[in-house]
Amino acid sequence: MERKIKYALPWIIYLGSLLGFVLARFILRGIGVEFRLWVQALFWALVFLFPALLIGYYLTRIKYKVLAVVLTVIYAVLAVIVFIGGFVYFLLTSPSEHDIGLGIICVAEQSGGYTTGYTYWDKISFFGRRQFEWDEERDIRLLEDKYGMKFAENSGAYVTEEYPQIAVHILGYPTVSGSGLSDDFIENIACDYFKKTYEAEAFQTEWSETKENGTEGYHFIVKNESEMKQASKEAAAMISDAMEDSIFKKFTGVLQVQIEVKENKRICSLYFGGESESSDLEKRGDYYADAENTEKTLAQTYNELLQSLEESERIEQITEDTEDENKKYFDRMERSYDLLYEKKLSEQYTTSEKTYNAKGNFYAILGGDTAEYENEADRPYEVTVVYDRVSDDGKSLLFVMYKKYHEKSDTATGYSVDLDAEKVKEYDVPWF
Repeated sequence: MERKIKYALPWIIYLGSLLGFVLARFILRGIGVEFRLWVQALFWALVFLFPALLIGYYLTRIKYKVLAVVLTVIYAVLAVIVFIGGFVYFLLTSPSEHDIGLGIICVAEQSGGYTTGYTYWDKISFFGRRQFEWDEERDIRLLEDKYGMKFAENSGAYVTEEYPQIAVHILGYPTVSGSGLSDDFIENIACDYFKKTYEAEAFQTEWSETKENGTEGYHFIVKNESEMKQASKEAAAMISDAMEDSIFKKFTGVLQVQIEVKENKRICSLYFGGESESSDLEKRGDYYADAENTEKTLAQTYNELLQSLEESERIEQITEDTEDENKKYFDRMERSYDLLYEKKLSEQYTTSEKTYNAKGNFYAILGGDTAEYENEADRPYEVTVVYDRVSDDGKSLLFVMYKKYHEKSDTATGYSVDLDAEKVKEYDVPWF
């Protein structure tokens, strides 16, 4: 009896724990709470490992030692295969959790190893989480945490007392640990300063205002190299004025300049303040507040675009020249064959079909018939004329006429065609 209890007790504990977890999960879901992913992963690992280890232990207790060893080894191999397969499946299909701060978790949904979407959850202790949808209150929490200012909702956007004229829009929420909130606050502040400076100083460089998804932005347009110096001075002045605001000591602003060359456009981004996105440490901070530095960067962008266009035009010209040469080449080839057929082949063959094979090689089909071949009567054959090459002196094109029985060529006759002189000569094919 004690032995039966000894074997049954682990299973009772296992099944009781399993039932308890399922019941707890059901109750928590009723109030909108789920276990954290690490808890779920640990549970499912134990669901597999506990019975697997217990069964393995039972196998080792078989009286017949050889049988015990064999069965244990076979079982261990199968258990490892199943565990590895399950682990790979878990990696490819299981969501992943990312702590994005403020007690919020972003869960990346997975399918086939690819992220298919994101859901957001509040932390409920160390073990639980509760899903939510973004709202004004949570948006404001993120903005205030990022900028250290008080924000309020205003007509679908957010405003702050420090910048009452600036509307802030949420463009994207954090998705992984360390990623930040995406919004247009700094961009709109910079654009506001750009606009004020541009209008106050009556700058001459053409600029454009774009509005998309409620955001606004401004950028210069430089249409030729002669405008580069003036645009650089004005861009540097706008950046210098914007940097007087202390917010750009912490955050990075950007002024974009659109370079145009032959109706082609390229954007040059001039970053300033804060921790600039430029990989060049020398171009951080107030680098572009200096007109000379700005002009260097704009000129570099202009030259890169110009070189790219020149290279494209060169390749295009080469392509056109090659196509023209090919056209002339094939035209000469076909006209040479026409002369060959007119002066020589038409005397014997009443039909001629010009064509090209899959490799683009020219040949003509003159027809076919049957004849005695290798002591066999009525063997079918086909006569074709194939373009061979240009003669050594370059004056003539060489053709070879084949008479083929099935796939075997019985005869080959060479023809040299001088199109300019309108002369056709036969020659022996040396390699046949």
